[in-house]
Amino acid sequence: MGGFILWLKRRKIIFLVIILSFILSGLIVNCMQALTIPLYYINRRLFRVLNAKIVYLHWCIIPWAVQNWANYKIRLFAEPGVVEKIVSTKEHALCTLNHRGDLDWMIGWCMIERAGKLGGTKAIMKDVAKYLPGIGWTFVFMEYPLLKRDWKEDEQRLAAACDNLAGYPVEMLLCLFAEGTRFTKEKHKVSMEFARSRGLPLLKHHLVPRTKGFCFLMQQMKGTIDAIYDITICYHDEVATILGVVNAEPLDADILIRRFPVKDIAAETDKELSDWLMKLYQEKDELVDYHNKHKRFPMEESHLPKRPWPELIVYTWLSLLGVPALLAAFYLLWTGSWFILGIIVLVFILAEQLFYFIARETETKKTASSYGLKNGPPPKKD
Repeated sequence: MGGFILWLKRRKIIFLVIILSFILSGLIVNCMQALTIPLYYINRRLFRVLNAKIVYLHWCIIPWAVQNWANYKIRLFAEPGVVEKIVSTKEHALCTLNHRGDLDWMIGWCMIERAGKLGGTKAIMKDVAKYLPGIGWTFVFMEYPLLKRDWKEDEQRLAAACDNLAGYPVEMLLCLFAEGTRFTKEKHKVSMEFARSRGLPLLKHHLVPRTKGFCFLMQQMKGTIDAIYDITICYHDEVATILGVVNAEPLDADILIRRFPVKDIAAETDKELSDWLMKLYQEKDELVDYHNKHKRFPMEESHLPKRPWPELIVYTWLSLLGVPALLAAFYLLWTGSWFILGIIVLVFILAEQLFYFIARETETKKTASSYGLKNGPPPKKD
């Protein structure tokens, strides 16, 4: 039976039905969010609470795709009491994540959804994301900080976003990939050249973290951020990819979560915050080293069960959108209405191409990071 289900998952027509449902549900959610725009000016608190509920109807498809469709096995490790804190404590937190592959954010979303915090998730993202129909437009409604990777302009954008998010009524998890880009061997080589030129610690499994954004967030959101959740993701074999999820290729991943209350962090100045982040990444490096040797983290394994809502919502979307579209296509093929059938086929093709465009936007670039090398690489010693 399992073999038949896997065979069925890998049929392109099934994939197209799911992608069409994902895109159409995103557009429907966008329309629902658009109806709340007047509330942004009348009652901003209500606007934010409603949008956190509405956006869940679309965002929960991603944890479902990772855990149910692709059948990823995700283990959670944490220090004692941390999982209980995540679930029960109403607080705003900054999440620092390592960046091993294309789907690190999706793996993180799986745990955040299990904790019931998905609607309050935020991330520092590229400005181009706002042009993606469906999920990209939800980022705009959810007031994501969208940057252009030009600090002169981004500093003002980020400051405005931080001020705007102060007093956010829903528990907020602001996710930050401090390395700035995904890990590759080529990028790592360049990053370590930069570290040597600056006398910074050498890391085996991470790029040098970019401290400027982290320090800025900590200073700008002082009094808003209650804790830092350090999240380290490791894969057992292959690093996760979007096309791997599409093809329902199972994968094992482990997540380690550590919590640092802001009041306990003895760092006030940018220099102290920068040193704290560097030390954090040295610890992360040791933890990844331990995982590579033992296929687990040194902390105890925790249990955070999957919730039923993603499955219920996904199957509802499929029933209302995907399956009727597929049945309509078959009916029109049978009745010989070629013009309308051509339109439906075109819609499926456009949906597929849009998905692959989104996938390409999240792929790991093969070129090396230019971090610290704007004036060229450090001079070589004779």
